[in-house]
Order: sequence, then structure tokens, then C-alpha cells
Amino acid sequence: MLRAIFRPLNMLLSMALVGALCIAGLLLYYHFAHDGRAFPGVRMRGTDLGGMYPEEIFFIAQSHKQFYISPSVKLRVGERVFTYRPAELGASLDPAETTRIALQTGREGNWLNQARDRLVIWWRGAEVAPVVLLDENAIRRAIQHIAQQVEQPALDAELTIAGNQVQSRPAQTGLDLDEESAVQLVRTALLRGQPAELELPHRLIAPALLRVDEAEQTLRTMLRSDVIVMLPRWDAQGNPLEAVEAFRIRATDLPNFILIERTTADGRPQLNVRVLREQLRPLVLPLARSVEQPGQNARFTFNPKTQQLNLLAPHRERRELNVEATLDALEAAIRSADQRLAMVVVNRANPPVTSQATAQALGITTLITQATTYFRGSSAARLNNIRVAAERFHGVLIPPGSVFSFNDVLGDVTEASGFTEGLIIVGDRTVKGIGGGVCQVSTTMYQAALRAGLPIVERHPHGYRVSYYERGMGPGFDAAVFTPWADLKFRNDTPAYLLIETQFNQSQATLTFRLYGTPDNRQVIISNATLSEIVPHGPDVYEPDPEKKVPPGKAKQVEFAVDGATASFTRQVIRNGEVLINERVVSRYVPWQNVFHYGEGFKPPPGAIVKSAPTP
Repeated sequence: MLRAIFRPLNMLLSMALVGALCIAGLLLYYHFAHDGRAFPGVRMRGTDLGGMYPEEIFFIAQSHKQFYISPSVKLRVGERVFTYRPAELGASLDPAETTRIALQTGREGNWLNQARDRLVIWWRGAEVAPVVLLDENAIRRAIQHIAQQVEQPALDAELTIAGNQVQSRPAQTGLDLDEESAVQLVRTALLRGQPAELELPHRLIAPALLRVDEAEQTLRTMLRSDVIVMLPRWDAQGNPLEAVEAFRIRATDLPNFILIERTTADGRPQLNVRVLREQLRPLVLPLARSVEQPGQNARFTFNPKTQQLNLLAPHRERRELNVEATLDALEAAIRSADQRLAMVVVNRANPPVTSQATAQALGITTLITQATTYFRGSSAARLNNIRVAAERFHGVLIPPGSVFSFNDVLGDVTEASGFTEGLIIVGDRTVKGIGGGVCQVSTTMYQAALRAGLPIVERHPHGYRVSYYERGMGPGFDAAVFTPWADLKFRNDTPAYLLIETQFNQSQATLTFRLYGTPDNRQVIISNATLSEIVPHGPDVYEPDPEKKVPPGKAKQVEFAVDGATASFTRQVIRNGEVLINERVVSRYVPWQNVFHYGEGFKPPPGAIVKSAPTP
């Protein structure tokens, strides 16, 4: 019974053993049959290497070497293509190693792994790739060379001026090659050992400023032609005359007054073409001398009978150069395509008192006061200077509340303005100078202001007593003026304008100042002058005639002695019981000696002071 059971099992085992022995035998046969040769199914790029000996495989592997010396790799960057032989990129074929790998295929591992691999190779085949040797540094050098050719910075559009020519440059897109990624991409392609065309990884860089068309058009317009600046003119009556050319900026010089600058608008850069106003300002400022004139009130005399004003001199409008408005006009002309003229802008305004003013409007109703001084014995030069200076005050109006300045109204004291050389007091000496006698006018004005009860703001006595100024009110009522150090100033504290009238009477040797206005019931009380602290003058002084005009043996008196003294007076101004002014005016004068100039051979008298030369 047991024998019946185990007999089939023994048969199965026997059959399995026989099968295993057959397979082992086949494997041994397969192994020894292909000893030193490639197993069937091993291929290299479509060529079956099965059964080939190493020499045959080596020959087939080496046949692929042509790929590495032919231009079979194209590297593209945008529109540019660079063609290389793989050998130039450091790639080469190793046929010996390729042969070794082909022969080793199916022979790796233990006998079970080998059996499995050989079965797979026989059934499905196995591809053996040629072994490639790579010099990565050669790849990197090639990529760096390409980078040098294709990489470029992003360049903004540009606008420049060369001479007076406008030049523009378009924007340029930048390119940055990713060298490390490019090296890896080429390395992978070379390892495949097949022709390839690769787009190298790179990044485009957009410029910030793309276009300058608008700025270029503006700049070309600004430089197209000369810009002319015109100067307005008026006649003596203020009527406009034809304008004349003041200056012009040549087209070739215009670039000196233009700036191309980069600005930002809405977060984006742009070019702005700007006119350099400060460069134009030095051209405009000198025009003030041609157009400006101070305003001047009309001058009048007052007719007590008609209570009306008679026009003595018409008003003169004030003209002032408007620098900023002129620069605006000049800039507009530079920017204009067709209007290349710029008119100088002048601000014009009438003075407070025009020629149409009336006595009623100004509050001039009657004579307030007058003062007269005497100058008999004056030289012809002194008489001329008194007359010329007095004429400048005739018809002058003093606004209510304002401070009157004698020197401002007097103006320049020069020969060109009508004055002649005479004797003037400078420090402690009387010397020759332009305008001797003007102090006769300021003294008369001072006395009129005192009599009118006006507050005196500034007044200076002379250095010594002068007889001309003591005739009438006495010593201490003089007023010395000398621009710009000594002035006579007083305030018009009346409610109306004050009108000055002067009267020069050469035959009577008198000068009179009259003040017209509106009385306000003020009373003026001026005491007589008193002298104190008398200092006797010293001995006579003799000095050689500096002009060599005194005859030989003769002497000419040029200064007259006067004792030094302190003069004083009081003044009270009362209005409706209120004391407006209560003052004591003190003037101190130094003693003055007789001074003689003598000619050659003159002998000064005993006791005199003799100088070798006159004191300057």
C-alpha cells in the first residue's frame, strides 16, 4: 500500500532532478559556448553584439568615434546659434571601457543573478551605451565664451546733445546666461552621444526707460533757432514806443541753458528736458537799468486865491523789471516751435499822487508856515548851488505820516546834475567841493519844519558857526547835510499832505520855504537862541596858497574867525491843550580861526600860526 503511494512522488522528484540537471547543463553550455564573447541580445545603438569577441566589439565601439569630431552639437541663445564638436566640449569615446561593459553584461553577481540576467538579455535584449569621457572644465569654458558673446546689460534709452545736435540711443534689452544650468544641460546631452540642439537657459532683462521720443521732440524744438528778447520802450510822457532787441541767444548757445534730467512719474523713469532758469537770470537782470525808473509824484504849486493846485511837473510812473515773469516768457520762447520772441515784462504803477490830483483830495487848504534865510555875500558858485538845490524841493509833496528825507529828495550832488564847486565844511575844515551852499537850503527847510511844529527825526549842526545861517532866527538853527552820513529828516504828523514851495530871490539874497497843508490847531512856541560856554577863537593861520593863485607878497583870507559856543533854544508844540513836543535843542560849535593863503615872498605877521602846507 505504501509502495503504491510513494511511487508517483519518486517519479516527480526524479523528473525535477532530471530537469534541473538539464537546465544546469544548458547554462553551463551557454556560459562556455559564449566564453570571451558577448551574450546574445547585447546591443550597442542598434548593433547586435551577441557572440562577438572583444576585438569585434572594440571595432564597433570605435566606429562611433566620428560623432565626437563632427559639429553635431548646436547651442542656441535666442537668435544666436553656436555649433561645437563634442570633442571641443571635452567629450570623447572610451572604446575599451565600452567593450569591457559589453562583455561584462550578464556576468555580474552570483550564478543565480547571472542566470536571471542572461535570460532577460536573451528574451528582451540589453542596450550598452558607448562610454563617454567628459572634461567638465571644457564645457564650462565653452559656456563662458558663449556668455561673453551674448550677455549684455540692459541699457535705458538715452538722449544727449553733442554741440547743438540732438543724439538719441534706443533702449537695449539685457541678457543674463544661467551658466551653471547650461553646463549641466550640455553635460547631459553629451552623455547621450547623439547630435543635439539645445536652448541654453537665460534671462532677459528689460530696460527701465524704453522710449525718449517725446523728450527728443521737445529738445529738437528748443534748439531749432535763435531766441530773441525784446525790450519795451516809452517816451517822456509814458507813451509806448516800438520795442527793440535787448539780446538774443544763438541756437548754438542754447544747449548751455538746457538740462536733460531723469525723473520719475507714477513710479516709472522718464526723461525731462528742463530750461535752466538760473543760467538765464544773469542775462535778464542787467535789463533793469534799461527799463526801471522810480515813481515820482506830480509836483504842484498852490494858488491861495483859487484854492486849487497848478501842475508844475507831471507824475512819473514807477517801472520795475519783473524778473520771474520775464524768465517765464523767455522759457516759453525757448520751448515754442514758432514764437521765438520773448518780451521783457515790466511792472508799471502810478505813484500815490498823479497829475490829476486835487488840493481837496490831498488836504491842501492853506499856508501852514514859512521860513526865510539870507545869504548876501555868497559867491557865484554858492548862489548857483542854492538855486539848483532849492528847485529840487519846489512842488514836492510829503504824505501824511511819512518821514521826509532831505537827501532823498536832493539826489545826486554832481557837476552833471547842475552843481558847481564851492566851499563846503568837512570835519573841522572848510574845503572846496561840489555843492557848497546846499546847507543853506537844508537850514531853511529845517527852520520851516520847526515853525510848522513837526517832529524832527534827524538833524546835525555844522562843526562851527556860519554867519549865513545865523541871520534871522540866530545861532543854533542850522542843519548840515552830507550824503550819506548826515541828513535832515522830519515826520509829517498832520492829517494831510504837505506841499513844499521854494522861492529863490537872488537880488534880495533870500531863500524861502513855504509849507501848505491842513491846519490842525497846533501852536508852536520857539524861544530865542542863547549862547553859552564861549570859547575864543585862536590866532590867525597862514599857509601857502595850494593853487599858486595868490600874487607874490600877498595874502588872501579864505576863512573867517568865529568863537566857539554852545547854542540852545526850546520848542513847544501844543494842540488843543495837549503838549505834543517839549524839547530843548542844543548845538555845540568849535572855535574857528582866520585862515589866509599867501603867495611867494609873503611874511606872516608876528603871533600868527604859520603852516608849511594847507591841511587837506
